[in-house]
Amino acid sequence: MDNTLTSILAALGGSVIGATTPVLSNFVLQRSVTQRELTNREIAQREDLYSEFIRQGTACYVKALSQSLENIDEIVAMFALVNRIRLFASGSVLEAAESFVKTLVEKYGEKNMSIDQIKSVALEQHADPLNDFALKCRAELREIYERGTWRRG
Repeated sequence: MDNTLTSILAALGGSVIGATTPVLSNFVLQRSVTQRELTNREIAQREDLYSEFIRQGTACYVKALSQSLENIDEIVAMFALVNRIRLFASGSVLEAAESFVKTLVEKYGEKNMSIDQIKSVALEQHADPLNDFALKCRAELREIYERGTWRRG
């Protein structure tokens, strides 16, 4: 009787394991896909915001070199972008964004430059005021991607 009971329990145990394996496998696979989608969405969202900051910041900076501040809306828009960045960016990215806006405001307070002066500044080796911001964004995005890859694998 013990052999019969053991055989029945082994058969039931095998059936239970066989039935739950696809369910667990599907759960793990779905979780991995969901995590990948969330990571991709987070990266795309940050790329869009950081690109907008760089595009608008570049335009404002060039304008600040050659013109006086006549319309405060551009500075307000830059502060709004910094606050949107503040919602989810790393400390280093936020610090770089705040530093750039501070530099931008300072440039509006300086004497306007001629086209030749702007050309000279643009040709300098380290003239890009958004370089630090862009490099920190790239490092942050790479970290998010690697973190998402690590979770999957």
